[in-house]
Order: sequence, then structure tokens, then C-alpha cells
Amino acid sequence: MQTEHLKCLSALAEHRTLARAAQALAVDVAALHEAVAAAQACYGGGLVETASAMDEILFTARGQAVLAIARQSQGELDGLHRDLAVFRQNKAVAPLVDRRSVSPRRLGLPGPDAETLPLMLAAALRAPDHGRLRPWRVIEFPRESREMLAVLFEQEKLRRDPLTSPQDLARARAHALRPPVLLGFVVSPVMRSPVPVQEQWLCAGAALGNVLNAAHQLDFGAIVLSGDRCFDPILSAQLGVSGDETLAGFVSIGTVVGQPAAACAVSPASAMSRWTGLAPAAASPEEQGDCAACRGLGIACRHRCRV
Repeated sequence: MQTEHLKCLSALAEHRTLARAAQALAVDVAALHEAVAAAQACYGGGLVETASAMDEILFTARGQAVLAIARQSQGELDGLHRDLAVFRQNKAVAPLVDRRSVSPRRLGLPGPDAETLPLMLAAALRAPDHGRLRPWRVIEFPRESREMLAVLFEQEKLRRDPLTSPQDLARARAHALRPPVLLGFVVSPVMRSPVPVQEQWLCAGAALGNVLNAAHQLDFGAIVLSGDRCFDPILSAQLGVSGDETLAGFVSIGTVVGQPAAACAVSPASAMSRWTGLAPAAASPEEQGDCAACRGLGIACRHRCRV
């Protein structure tokens, strides 16, 4: 059954006259009349007839049967459209919903190359940024600098724990050497700005999220690791992080060579609450009154008046 036939017959059944049905379909009466004639020709004629006294459309027995099929088909078509809309919505957000952090142990070569990495930073630059301050920056650690970085990680570990084991020192070195691509993410708030520092931190966090999402979209795995070394002032200074900046973490990016365990399902409802207005406040006897302003807000009067 053609979609146009479905619409015409359903409109006629609902509105009962050609004029009202045509208005509902946003077509002229002549066009609707032609569509009804085409539908009757398609289904053997005799679907509708006109009661001349009121110009009312009446469905014949054959027409009632065809109308029932039309309504069933329309319902199935509406359901298909709903399913398609849900599918499109799910497909649109799937890269965000499916993303998860991947341990450096599960990352291998290749990592993002010199052409791909700027795409990730371009995504980061599209994060919400009040005042266009770009209160963050990225440090790239190329492969030729990793051995020196591993030494600095070892030194930081020994400062924190002079009795650390050789195994822990080896793990500290691996944090510098293992990732195919390693970035340092630095939050750089603009201190003399009308934009509050907390908003600048939100901007930096959104930019970091965009880096991770872009990596996922480009079929890489990624993770941000921070830990105690990010709070070591000596290491921060060695990496060029100034006193007003914060070394937020190290971003490891590479090809996923070992699938991580499935993420725990979390209900979106657990992250949302609903504000339904101010709760009525209890007032002391001397404060009770009844003014129009407070009554409109649904709270106890604080004005000690009876207006």
C-alpha cells in the first residue's frame, strides 16, 4: 500500500469531508480528489461515496476493509519510523557511549602519527571555552625523549619512597616508555581574568575529554593517568610546568591490542536529579503573614505583613 494512499484514506476517515481532509494534509481539494481516485483504481474502486446533503465522505464495506489495512499499515510504518529514529539517535551517540579507558598494557603500535595527533587537538579546541582563554596545553613526549623521561619518573619515585623496590622502579620507567604516544596534559588558568578559575578548569576537562573521544573515533585506545607524580613540584618544573599551572595527567594513546573488560553499566538516572521548586519554609509565629509576593512563590511570608 502506497504511503500517499495511507495518508489520504486516514485523513478522510478522521475529517469526513474532502475540504477538511485536504486542509489537514496541506493540499488542495482537487489534488486530494485525484489521490482518492487513484486509491480507488488501485484497490478495485468503490471505497468511498459522498453524502450529497452534507458533502460527507462515507466508506463502503470495501472501503472499510481497505481503511483497516491502511490503519494497520500506518501503525506499522509509524513504528518503523520510531525504530529508525531511535536507531539514528543511538548511532549518533554510540562513539561516546562505547568509549572507555584502555590501560597502557593493552596499547600497541601504531599510535597517532604527525597528521592524526593535530586532529585530536583540533577536537580539544572545540570544547566550551568561556572567554576563549584556552586554559590548557599539551606536552608531547617524542620517542627520543622517553629514556630521559623514564629517568625522571624513577627519580620522582625515589623522592616519594627512598626504599622503593626495583619492581616499582621498573613500573615507573614503563609508564614513560610503554605508550606508543604519550602526552602531558597541563591546566593553565589565566589568573587575571574575569572568567572564574573553576570555569577554566571545566574548560580544560572538556578539552581533555574531547582528546579521548577523538582518539576513540579514530580507532585508538587512550587513558589518562595522574597519580602522585603529577603533584611533585620538581618533576613539574623539569617538564616546564610553571607555578600557576597544574600537571593534570599523562595521556597514553595507541592501537588496542588487548580488549579491556566490559565497562560496568551505570544508569543515566543516577547522575540526574530534578528540581521541583522551593519547599515551603516553616515560619515562626511572629513572622507569619500573607502577602501576595510570598504567596505567589508558595513560601511562608517573611515580611510580617498581611497584604
